[in-house]
Amino acid sequence: MTPEEKTFLARAQLWAAKHPLAAIGIFLLLTLGPFLNKAIHIDDPLFVWTAEQILKHPGDFYGFDVNWYGDTSPMAAISCNPPTTSYLLAGVMAIFGEREMALHAAMLLVAFAAAAGILQLARIWCARPLLATFIALCTPVFLVSATTLMCDVPMLAVWIWALFFWERALKNGKASFFLIAGLLAGLAVLTKYSALTLLPLLPVLGVLRKRNLGWWLLWLAVPLAMIGLYEYGTAKLYGQGLIAAAADYAAQTRFGVAGGWANKTIIGLAYAGGCLLPVMFFARRLWTKREWLGGGGLTVAAAVGALWATGVGRQFGWGFRLQMALLLAAGIHLLLLAVAESWRRRDAVSLLLALWLGSGLVFAAVLNWTVSARSFLPLVPAAAILVVRGLTRITSAAEKPGAFFWPLALSTAISLLVATADYSLAGSARTAARQLAAEHPSATNKLWFQGHCCFQFYLEKSRALPVDFSSSVLAPGEIMIVPSNNSNLVAPDPADVEILAEREFPACSWLSTVHAATGAGFYGAGGLLPFVFGPVPVEKYSVCRVLRTLCFAPPEILNNLAWRLATSPDPKIRDGNQAVSLARRACELTHYQKPVYLGTLAAACAEAGQFDEAIAAAEKACTLASGPGERDLLKKNQELLELYRHHEAYRESAEDR
Repeated sequence: MTPEEKTFLARAQLWAAKHPLAAIGIFLLLTLGPFLNKAIHIDDPLFVWTAEQILKHPGDFYGFDVNWYGDTSPMAAISCNPPTTSYLLAGVMAIFGEREMALHAAMLLVAFAAAAGILQLARIWCARPLLATFIALCTPVFLVSATTLMCDVPMLAVWIWALFFWERALKNGKASFFLIAGLLAGLAVLTKYSALTLLPLLPVLGVLRKRNLGWWLLWLAVPLAMIGLYEYGTAKLYGQGLIAAAADYAAQTRFGVAGGWANKTIIGLAYAGGCLLPVMFFARRLWTKREWLGGGGLTVAAAVGALWATGVGRQFGWGFRLQMALLLAAGIHLLLLAVAESWRRRDAVSLLLALWLGSGLVFAAVLNWTVSARSFLPLVPAAAILVVRGLTRITSAAEKPGAFFWPLALSTAISLLVATADYSLAGSARTAARQLAAEHPSATNKLWFQGHCCFQFYLEKSRALPVDFSSSVLAPGEIMIVPSNNSNLVAPDPADVEILAEREFPACSWLSTVHAATGAGFYGAGGLLPFVFGPVPVEKYSVCRVLRTLCFAPPEILNNLAWRLATSPDPKIRDGNQAVSLARRACELTHYQKPVYLGTLAAACAEAGQFDEAIAAAEKACTLASGPGERDLLKKNQELLELYRHHEAYRESAEDR
């Protein structure tokens, strides 16, 4: 570094020390500003749709249905997050409309609030608060999460300020500070349910500070009361408390990794190493030369040995396994640093940081339903402050200007590359949705699609329909689009569709954040690393024309739905043409050998006014039901056959149902 560069850095450090909030604001504008036009991505649609509902019905935030996992369900059963972030988005949308830039600008302000909270907490817990803040901001998990519209960064912001006010209240004993801390802690849980795992840190910090139990514990009733009222209110609205529903979902769908706890631990530590990347880059300054060389070698050897013993990542190439070994070593290093600092200092802050990191790792790697980078975001302040506290053991206060520049610069550069790749992926899906919708307007032939996230959001804006695997019926001539890199996909039978085109839309080709083929899973659901450098398969979309009536439901589901559409006493429910399509498909799948399904086809044809077809189907049903053990079914079909011969459709009565 030249003398001029050193002088510039020294002046920049001095200015930033005098104007820390301005320095933070400039950093966030420079790093997040380029992503303000990012497409609605991953789970963003759920928050935007909820905001749209709030604008219409503020007190019934989840009172609508959504097709997210392949069938249409109440939003209250789909969303595993509270609505606080959506209320914020609704406020923005009420003023600026549903514009990506306006929504992301609001979230940039939330990111600034989180950064300001980290700065205030770091002022209490370490000697270099601004450095701790910048370490937190240049982590991949913070920068990428801050480019989304999800509840992760808002929860972090509220939680950090709750912890700050709690710490201040423990020192000065002011009731107002305890009240603010309690309200913010409750709001954190009502912003993201996983904040429940952070609440125990408040009484632990109190015990470590006060060395005894006291009246201050009563203030914890504030967040508990808020949580209880929310659970009671949502149970009244939606039939079940939504926190309990989210816990049930996590227990039922928890991400299972072949190999059990060992594999889960390895993946969790690798995620920690990647999400909290600056911890690795500061390693040289956190240990003595002997510790760094000896301990670093042992850590890398342990990481390589763990991967070799368990076989995690073996299905991928050497480039992937090298990255995983490096990030796993970084995660192990984080744990070693937390243990070492708590052992050396044995003070309240070091013990709390170790507990914060340890409990967070257990939740993110084991207890949460999937391993995702977002689960590690709450660990960012703890890791950043831990690094700065560790630096004071080796580094003097008179460190040369720019000593910490390169670790921060390298961390920021990699984080921006990850954010850019994620931005590119989101933009690719938005472009694909808009272009494909324009090429296949639904006014010509009904346009269907599979998959969700960004692709679903923009296609639905173009009036395309998501395939409901339990009830959708695709008629011959209609179009269905199937993406290659998405979830909840079901390949159609080649006999049912004709591939019109295989369209490709460019995205980042050398770094992936979400792709099963590369092992990247920043947002969870099966990834082994939060991001992966290396070749990325192109984003492909299959445009299919339906050749014959297509429904993905099994025959019994098709039959039951067709019967209801054909025979319901409610004329608003009956739809003869759709009933015929469903019943005929059920018969095709069973080779016209099920008398029950043929009876349903007959009833459907009669409802559609196709009485000749109804008579033929009913006669065949009677023939098949004439064997032993089918007497009741034969009698029923014979009765219906007489109706059809008189050109009368069958209607179910209340007794029949």
